[in-house]
Amino acid sequence: MRKATARLQRLADKLTATDWHNGVAISIFDQATGAELHIGSGELDTRTPFFATHITKLFVSAIILQFVTENRLSLEDKMIDHIGYCSHCKELHVIDGVDYTDQITIRHLMSHTSGLGDFFLFKMQARSLRHSMIDGIDSSWSFEEVMQRARSHGGIAIPGESKKATYTESNYQLLGRIIENIEGKSLAEVIRDRIAGPLGLSSTYLYCDPSDHRPLNLMSRNREVYIPRAMASFQADGGVVTTAREGLIFIRAFFEGYLFDKAALPLLYDWRPLFFPARFGVGLLELQVPRWMALRHRLRMHTRHIFKRPPLCLGTVGLGNAVFLYAPDEGVYISGTANQLVDPERSVSLALRAIEEVARYGRHEVYGEKGISAQPAIGLAE
Repeated sequence: MRKATARLQRLADKLTATDWHNGVAISIFDQATGAELHIGSGELDTRTPFFATHITKLFVSAIILQFVTENRLSLEDKMIDHIGYCSHCKELHVIDGVDYTDQITIRHLMSHTSGLGDFFLFKMQARSLRHSMIDGIDSSWSFEEVMQRARSHGGIAIPGESKKATYTESNYQLLGRIIENIEGKSLAEVIRDRIAGPLGLSSTYLYCDPSDHRPLNLMSRNREVYIPRAMASFQADGGVVTTAREGLIFIRAFFEGYLFDKAALPLLYDWRPLFFPARFGVGLLELQVPRWMALRHRLRMHTRHIFKRPPLCLGTVGLGNAVFLYAPDEGVYISGTANQLVDPERSVSLALRAIEEVARYGRHEVYGEKGISAQPAIGLAE
C-alpha cells in the first residue's frame, strides 16, 4: 500500500496547503487484503479528535437497531408512544388545520419522511442557524427551542406520503429524546455504554461541554471558526466527536454486525431520493456519483479506469466534510474529514479517490509484497 499511501498523502497535503483546510485525516480498511491505510495532514492526524457532525445519525441508527433487535422498539411504533411527556411536542405537525403529530413513526423520523419542518434551516430575519455557523456566529439552543422552531416552520408534508426524503434535523432531535426515554439516561451516556465502550473507542463521545477544547476547530472557507455552544447543542443530529481511526472501527462495526444483529441491516435499505447524487434510506445514506463527476480525479489513471462507474457507497457525509462510507462492491471502508463547513464535494471526492486507489492499485502492491497478512481493524475481533 506504500504507493497508494504516498499518492493520497500528497493529495491531503495539497488540500492543507490551501487557506481552506487546517487539517485532513482519513483511515481506510480493505477487506480483500486486511490492510489499513492512515493519512493525516496539517493539524489533523488519524488520532486527532474532530467534529463528526451529521455522522452522529449513524450512531443513532445503530442504537435504534439495537432496540429493535432487543424487542424494545419497532420502526413502525408511533413517536408519541416513546417521547414521554413533552408539552412542546403537542401539535408539532399541523397542515391545513389537521394535526398529524400522532401519525409520525420511528421510521418516518429516521428516513426524513416525517414531514416536520427543519429547525436548523428555520429562517429568522432571512437567516438560518446554518448561515450563522458558517459565519462563525456561535449560539446555543435547547430541545424545547428546537420543537418551537419546528412547529413555527409548519408541517411540509403528511407523514410518510412524500416520495422524496426531506432532510430535517428536527427528526433526529426527537430520536435522541426517544433514546434517552427508553434507556433512562442521557444520550451521551447511551453512546458511551452502547457504542464507544464496547468498541474500545476512547476518543469518541458526544460533545456536551462548550469548554471542551479537544476537537479541532472547524474551518469556514479560509477562516477557523470557534462555535462550541452550537456544537454542544446539536446532540443526536450532529454532536459526536471522534477520530479517523476510531471512526473506521465504528463504520466496520456498523456493517459487520458488531453493534447489532447484521440481519437487521436490510431494514435500513428503503431508499428515497434526497439530493443529487444521493438517496436516503432509514438512517443511512446511499451515494452513487455519476461517471462525469469522477472524471476530474481520474485524468491520470489508466484509460481502462477513467470511464468506469464510481463505487456505490453506504454511510453518510457530514456538515464539516466528515465522511463515514462503506463501498460494498469494492470491500473498502473509509472514515475521516476534510474539516471544512462549505463545499462538501471536497471530502466526497477525496473519499472516492481513496477507495479507488486502494481497490484498483493498492491490492496489486499488497499481493506483490511479502510479510503483509490480513489483519482486522484494531478493536474488532474476527
